[in-house]
Amino acid sequence: MSSEKWCEGNVGCMVIEKLLINVFVIMVPLIIYSLKAEGGWKIQRSLTMFHFMSGAVILCMSFSIRQGDVFWDLRYIPILLAFLYGGKRAGWGVTAVSAVFRLIVGGDLTGFALVHFLLSALLFSIFTNRFYQLPSKWPRLKFVSLVSLWPVLIQVTLSLIIMQWLFRDSYLPAMWGVAVYYAIFGVGAMFLITYLYETLLERDRVIAESLRAEKYNSLNELAATIAHEVRNPLTVVKGFVQLMAEGEKKNQYHALIVGELNRAEAIINEYLSAAKPKMDQQRVFSVEETVHSVVSLLRPYAAKGHVQLSVESSEETLWVWADQNKLKQALLNFIKNGIEATPPNGSVSIKLDKTAKKKLLLTIEDTGVGMTKEQLKQIGTAYFTTKDSGTGIGTMVSIRMIEMMGGHVSYASKPKKGTCVHIMLPLYDK
Repeated sequence: MSSEKWCEGNVGCMVIEKLLINVFVIMVPLIIYSLKAEGGWKIQRSLTMFHFMSGAVILCMSFSIRQGDVFWDLRYIPILLAFLYGGKRAGWGVTAVSAVFRLIVGGDLTGFALVHFLLSALLFSIFTNRFYQLPSKWPRLKFVSLVSLWPVLIQVTLSLIIMQWLFRDSYLPAMWGVAVYYAIFGVGAMFLITYLYETLLERDRVIAESLRAEKYNSLNELAATIAHEVRNPLTVVKGFVQLMAEGEKKNQYHALIVGELNRAEAIINEYLSAAKPKMDQQRVFSVEETVHSVVSLLRPYAAKGHVQLSVESSEETLWVWADQNKLKQALLNFIKNGIEATPPNGSVSIKLDKTAKKKLLLTIEDTGVGMTKEQLKQIGTAYFTTKDSGTGIGTMVSIRMIEMMGGHVSYASKPKKGTCVHIMLPLYDK
C-alpha cells in the first residue's frame, strides 16, 4: 500500500469510524458490568474486569487501523481500565491477553508492539496506587486524562521510528494524520469512558447511602420510642417481681418471670445498639487471632449441630484499626447464622485474604439452605430473618458495625447451595 492511497479519499472518515467502533466495544462491557453486577460480581471485581476488558482489548485490536505493519487502535484503554478498576492483577492479565493476541496476529513489527504493551503496562501499574488515593470523580478524571497521554506518546514515538526506518519519508505524511486522530480520540475516549463509569459508580453510592440513611432513621425513631415507653416500666415490674420471691408459693414462678423480663430487656438493648452502635476501644490488632478466638467459642455450638468449622488464614499477618470487641460481636453473629442455616454434616468455612487494593477480605461460606434474590435484598433490614425465631436486628447491627469501621458487607447466595458473606475492611499498614 503506498502513501498516496493513504492520503486519498475519506481517510479521516475511515479513521474516525474505526476509533468509534473501538470506543463502543470498550463502553458496552463497562455499562453491562455497572448495571447488572450484583453480589459475587462486585466482590470478584478483579476477575470480572479481567474477563470484560480482555474481550474489549481483543475487539479493539480486531478493528485496528493498519499502516503497513503498524496498528492504530485504543487497546491501551481496556488495559488502563483493568488496572484502575480491577487492580494490578487484572491489569497485567489483560496485558498478557493483548500480547498473546498480537503474537497470533503476527507481522514484522510484533516486537515493537510488545515493547509498547510492556512500557504502557509498567506506567499504568505505577500510577494505579495514586489513582486509588484520589477522593472524588473530577480529580480522577484529570489524572486519567494525563495518564492516557503516555501510551499515545509511546505509540506515536515508536511509529515514527518504525516509519522512518522502514519507509523513509513515504509514509510520514499519512502517519501524522492518523496520529492526530489517534491522540485526540485516545485522550477524549478515556475521559468520556472514565466519566461514564465514575458517574455510574457515584449513582450506586448515592442510592446505597440513601437507602441506608432511610433504614437507620426509621430504626432510630423506633428504638427511641421503645426505649422510652417500655424500659422504665420493665425496670419497675422487675423490682416488684423480685420482692415476690419472699413468698414461698410464688417462688416457683420467680425464675421464669425474671428470665422472660431479662429477655425482653435484652431485645430492647439490641434495638438501642442498632440505633447507636459505638466504637469504644479502637486499636490495632490481628484479624486472624480475632477470627480464631470467635471460632473457638462457636466450635461446641457447631459440633452440637454436626457442622464442621474451618479457617483458612492468609500467608501474611493482617492488621486492622478497629474496635476488636465489636468486630468479634459482628463475626460471632455472621458465623452463628451460617451454622444455624447449615444442615447436619455440612460445613462453614472462614477465609482471610488481602485484595489487590490492600484491603482485608473475610469470607464466611456455608453449605446451608441458601437464599433467593428477593431474600438477599432484605438482608440487613429490621424484622427480616430466615430463622423460625429472631428479629433480624443482630445481622443489621453487625453490618452497621462493620460499616462504622470503614468496611463493607455483601452477600452472595443460591437456594440449596449455601451463602457467602463477604466482609471488606481497610488494612492497617504497620
